[in-house]
Amino acid sequence: MALELKQEQKQILSQKMIQSASILQMSAADLEEYLNEQSMENPVIDLIQKVPEESTEETAQKDAETYQWIQSHDEQNRYLYQKIETTEDDLPEWNFDTRQAENLADSLWEQLLIKHIPAQDEEDIRAILESLDERGYFSEPLEDFLQYFHMDEERFSTLLQLVQTLEPAGVGARSLNECLCLQLERKGLLTPTLEKFVNFHLEKMAKNQLPAIAKELSIPLGQVKEYCQLIRTLDPKPGAYLGRVQRTHYINPDVIVVKFKGHLDILLNDSVYPDISLNTGYLQMYQSSSDKEVQDYLQKKISQAEWIRQCIAQRNATLFSVAREIVARQHDFFLEGISGLKPLRMADVANKLEIHESTVSRAVRMKYLQCTWGTFPLSYFFAKNTARSASLDIFGTSDEASTAAEIKTAIRKIIEGENREKPYSDRALAQKLEEQGISISRRTIAKYREEENIPNASGRKEYK
Repeated sequence: MALELKQEQKQILSQKMIQSASILQMSAADLEEYLNEQSMENPVIDLIQKVPEESTEETAQKDAETYQWIQSHDEQNRYLYQKIETTEDDLPEWNFDTRQAENLADSLWEQLLIKHIPAQDEEDIRAILESLDERGYFSEPLEDFLQYFHMDEERFSTLLQLVQTLEPAGVGARSLNECLCLQLERKGLLTPTLEKFVNFHLEKMAKNQLPAIAKELSIPLGQVKEYCQLIRTLDPKPGAYLGRVQRTHYINPDVIVVKFKGHLDILLNDSVYPDISLNTGYLQMYQSSSDKEVQDYLQKKISQAEWIRQCIAQRNATLFSVAREIVARQHDFFLEGISGLKPLRMADVANKLEIHESTVSRAVRMKYLQCTWGTFPLSYFFAKNTARSASLDIFGTSDEASTAAEIKTAIRKIIEGENREKPYSDRALAQKLEEQGISISRRTIAKYREEENIPNASGRKEYK
């Protein structure tokens, strides 16, 4: 057996390096929570809430100007709010704090107690209530449910009808169609024709195929439009809000860019989390104790606290450097708004700062920047480029490259000006963009359109 000597180079991440990388990617709010946890685990750590330092007349005036600027531009998260739709599924997760509140089954049960239901029905009704899903629908396989709870179908139907009389209207439905019909019936608006519409034509309504519906139901197109408007006022998930409470909360920006006359100031919002201080009592114990075990324990805890403090200082220095480079590269954006946004890669910033690209990625992760134009994720400023067709060089790059945000804005403007009776197809939109010097494929336009929640041509079509 031959012996072979081989030299290998391996990179092993120490626990300290992992902790440093973890702190770097924390937002200010995450860092506050992390420090509170550390202070509970490490007795040496004392947390000190930041207090504004006394300022000179010059700095006081500048602080006042900064505060006034922040107040005047504090339409918190304006950029992100514009994407909020009215349906529950479209609500962005960052903007709502969902806390468990009253259980759906308990809420419905309280309503039933007022009705004084017979004692022999209580157990079976409770079983039905506990089987409702988060939408308020009974979606259990009926045969399995009846077999498990030893209930016959006629009794189940009677008790379910009782549940369907509760608030909100539509709860206890077995399908979307039944849910909508229950709500219309409660309003006294359900007619045989409208019931047919709900039961057989919702899919065509979603595809905006209104003339086809009118033909099949033998009713005027105007009546189909009225039906559509009425159905859009109904709640397809009546039970969704009974078991949850949604509370809007604001994002604390990690970086604030203030626009003064002739220059931009970059501020790190480090007031959200406290400073770390070493407990004087434990420091004295460490210095005076003759017990080696006590000294070793305290030395370990002091080293941990010092390392966390160093990691936070390094995090702030890296975040500030990255933010300063973003502001330098996207200077036109901070002066002009979205039209000034330029293509930018994390690799460009990493090369300039002489750090690894992954460090830039961690530095901007889950962090936000507030400026004149609203509050944006830091990752927003790393805009991908789509080259204009007019001035490509041999490498396919161009000084006139467009960002995805610019193209989405251009698509939206074209659609806003279209004839709604003959809306542009994605291919026609591509041709319109080509006329503006932007060359992208039909598939890319479809992707951008969907990201902006803009329906396709048939979905945008309006009928007289």
